[in-house]
Amino acid sequence: MTATACLVATAAVAQQPTPPFVMATYYRCDYARQTRADTLFKQVMAPALDRQIQAGHLTAYGFSSHRIGGAWRRLETMTAPSLEHLIAAQDAYIADLQKNPKASAEFDGICGSHDDYIWQRELGSAPNPAAPAPAFSYSRYLSCDMSKEADADRIMETAIAPIMNKHVADGHITGWGWLSHNMGGAYRRILNWSGPTVMAALNAEEMISRDIATHAMGSTFNAACSSHSDYLWHSEVASR
Repeated sequence: MTATACLVATAAVAQQPTPPFVMATYYRCDYARQTRADTLFKQVMAPALDRQIQAGHLTAYGFSSHRIGGAWRRLETMTAPSLEHLIAAQDAYIADLQKNPKASAEFDGICGSHDDYIWQRELGSAPNPAAPAPAFSYSRYLSCDMSKEADADRIMETAIAPIMNKHVADGHITGWGWLSHNMGGAYRRILNWSGPTVMAALNAEEMISRDIATHAMGSTFNAACSSHSDYLWHSEVASR
């Protein structure tokens, strides 16, 4: 890319709205008791997060259970328009949960450790408020060469986003997103998509992976983000 093109691209990015921030907490839980954690989230955590939506700090939240993947068993997400709103929501949420220490302690006893990430949603399909919340979400957590992440983002925007949008248009998936690392662990990007059933999400994975691999820019993208860990999540609670 020439210096002039770099300046134009930078200016274009600067004029775009700030991408929404997503705080994701990935829990490791006691397998025998994890469904109790789901109940506690619905009864105690969800109402507290609803209050943060009402306060204007959050735009959405969710809680998902592990269907296929690695050691993480539950996923809690909070979405906000800015980092300031996200942290304000977290502070108020924690203070709210302290009013019910018994339930909070029980939840922590079931899901005793976790990994925290903050992501920025860079690209993706537009949400459809009229559509039912997707039941399943396929998340591909990518480990990337930090010196090549900009290449991966550029290829995602110019080459892979049209692939994802076509799968939405064809009804293979109900939506998708591309998120970049703001803080947290070793994963640098997430490509995710949603579907109404397990098989819909899994069939989409085969098609999407094939389409990326056979695209002219696919090898460059896979060289930039050369390994990944995949999870299939089932939505237990989703704000509307």
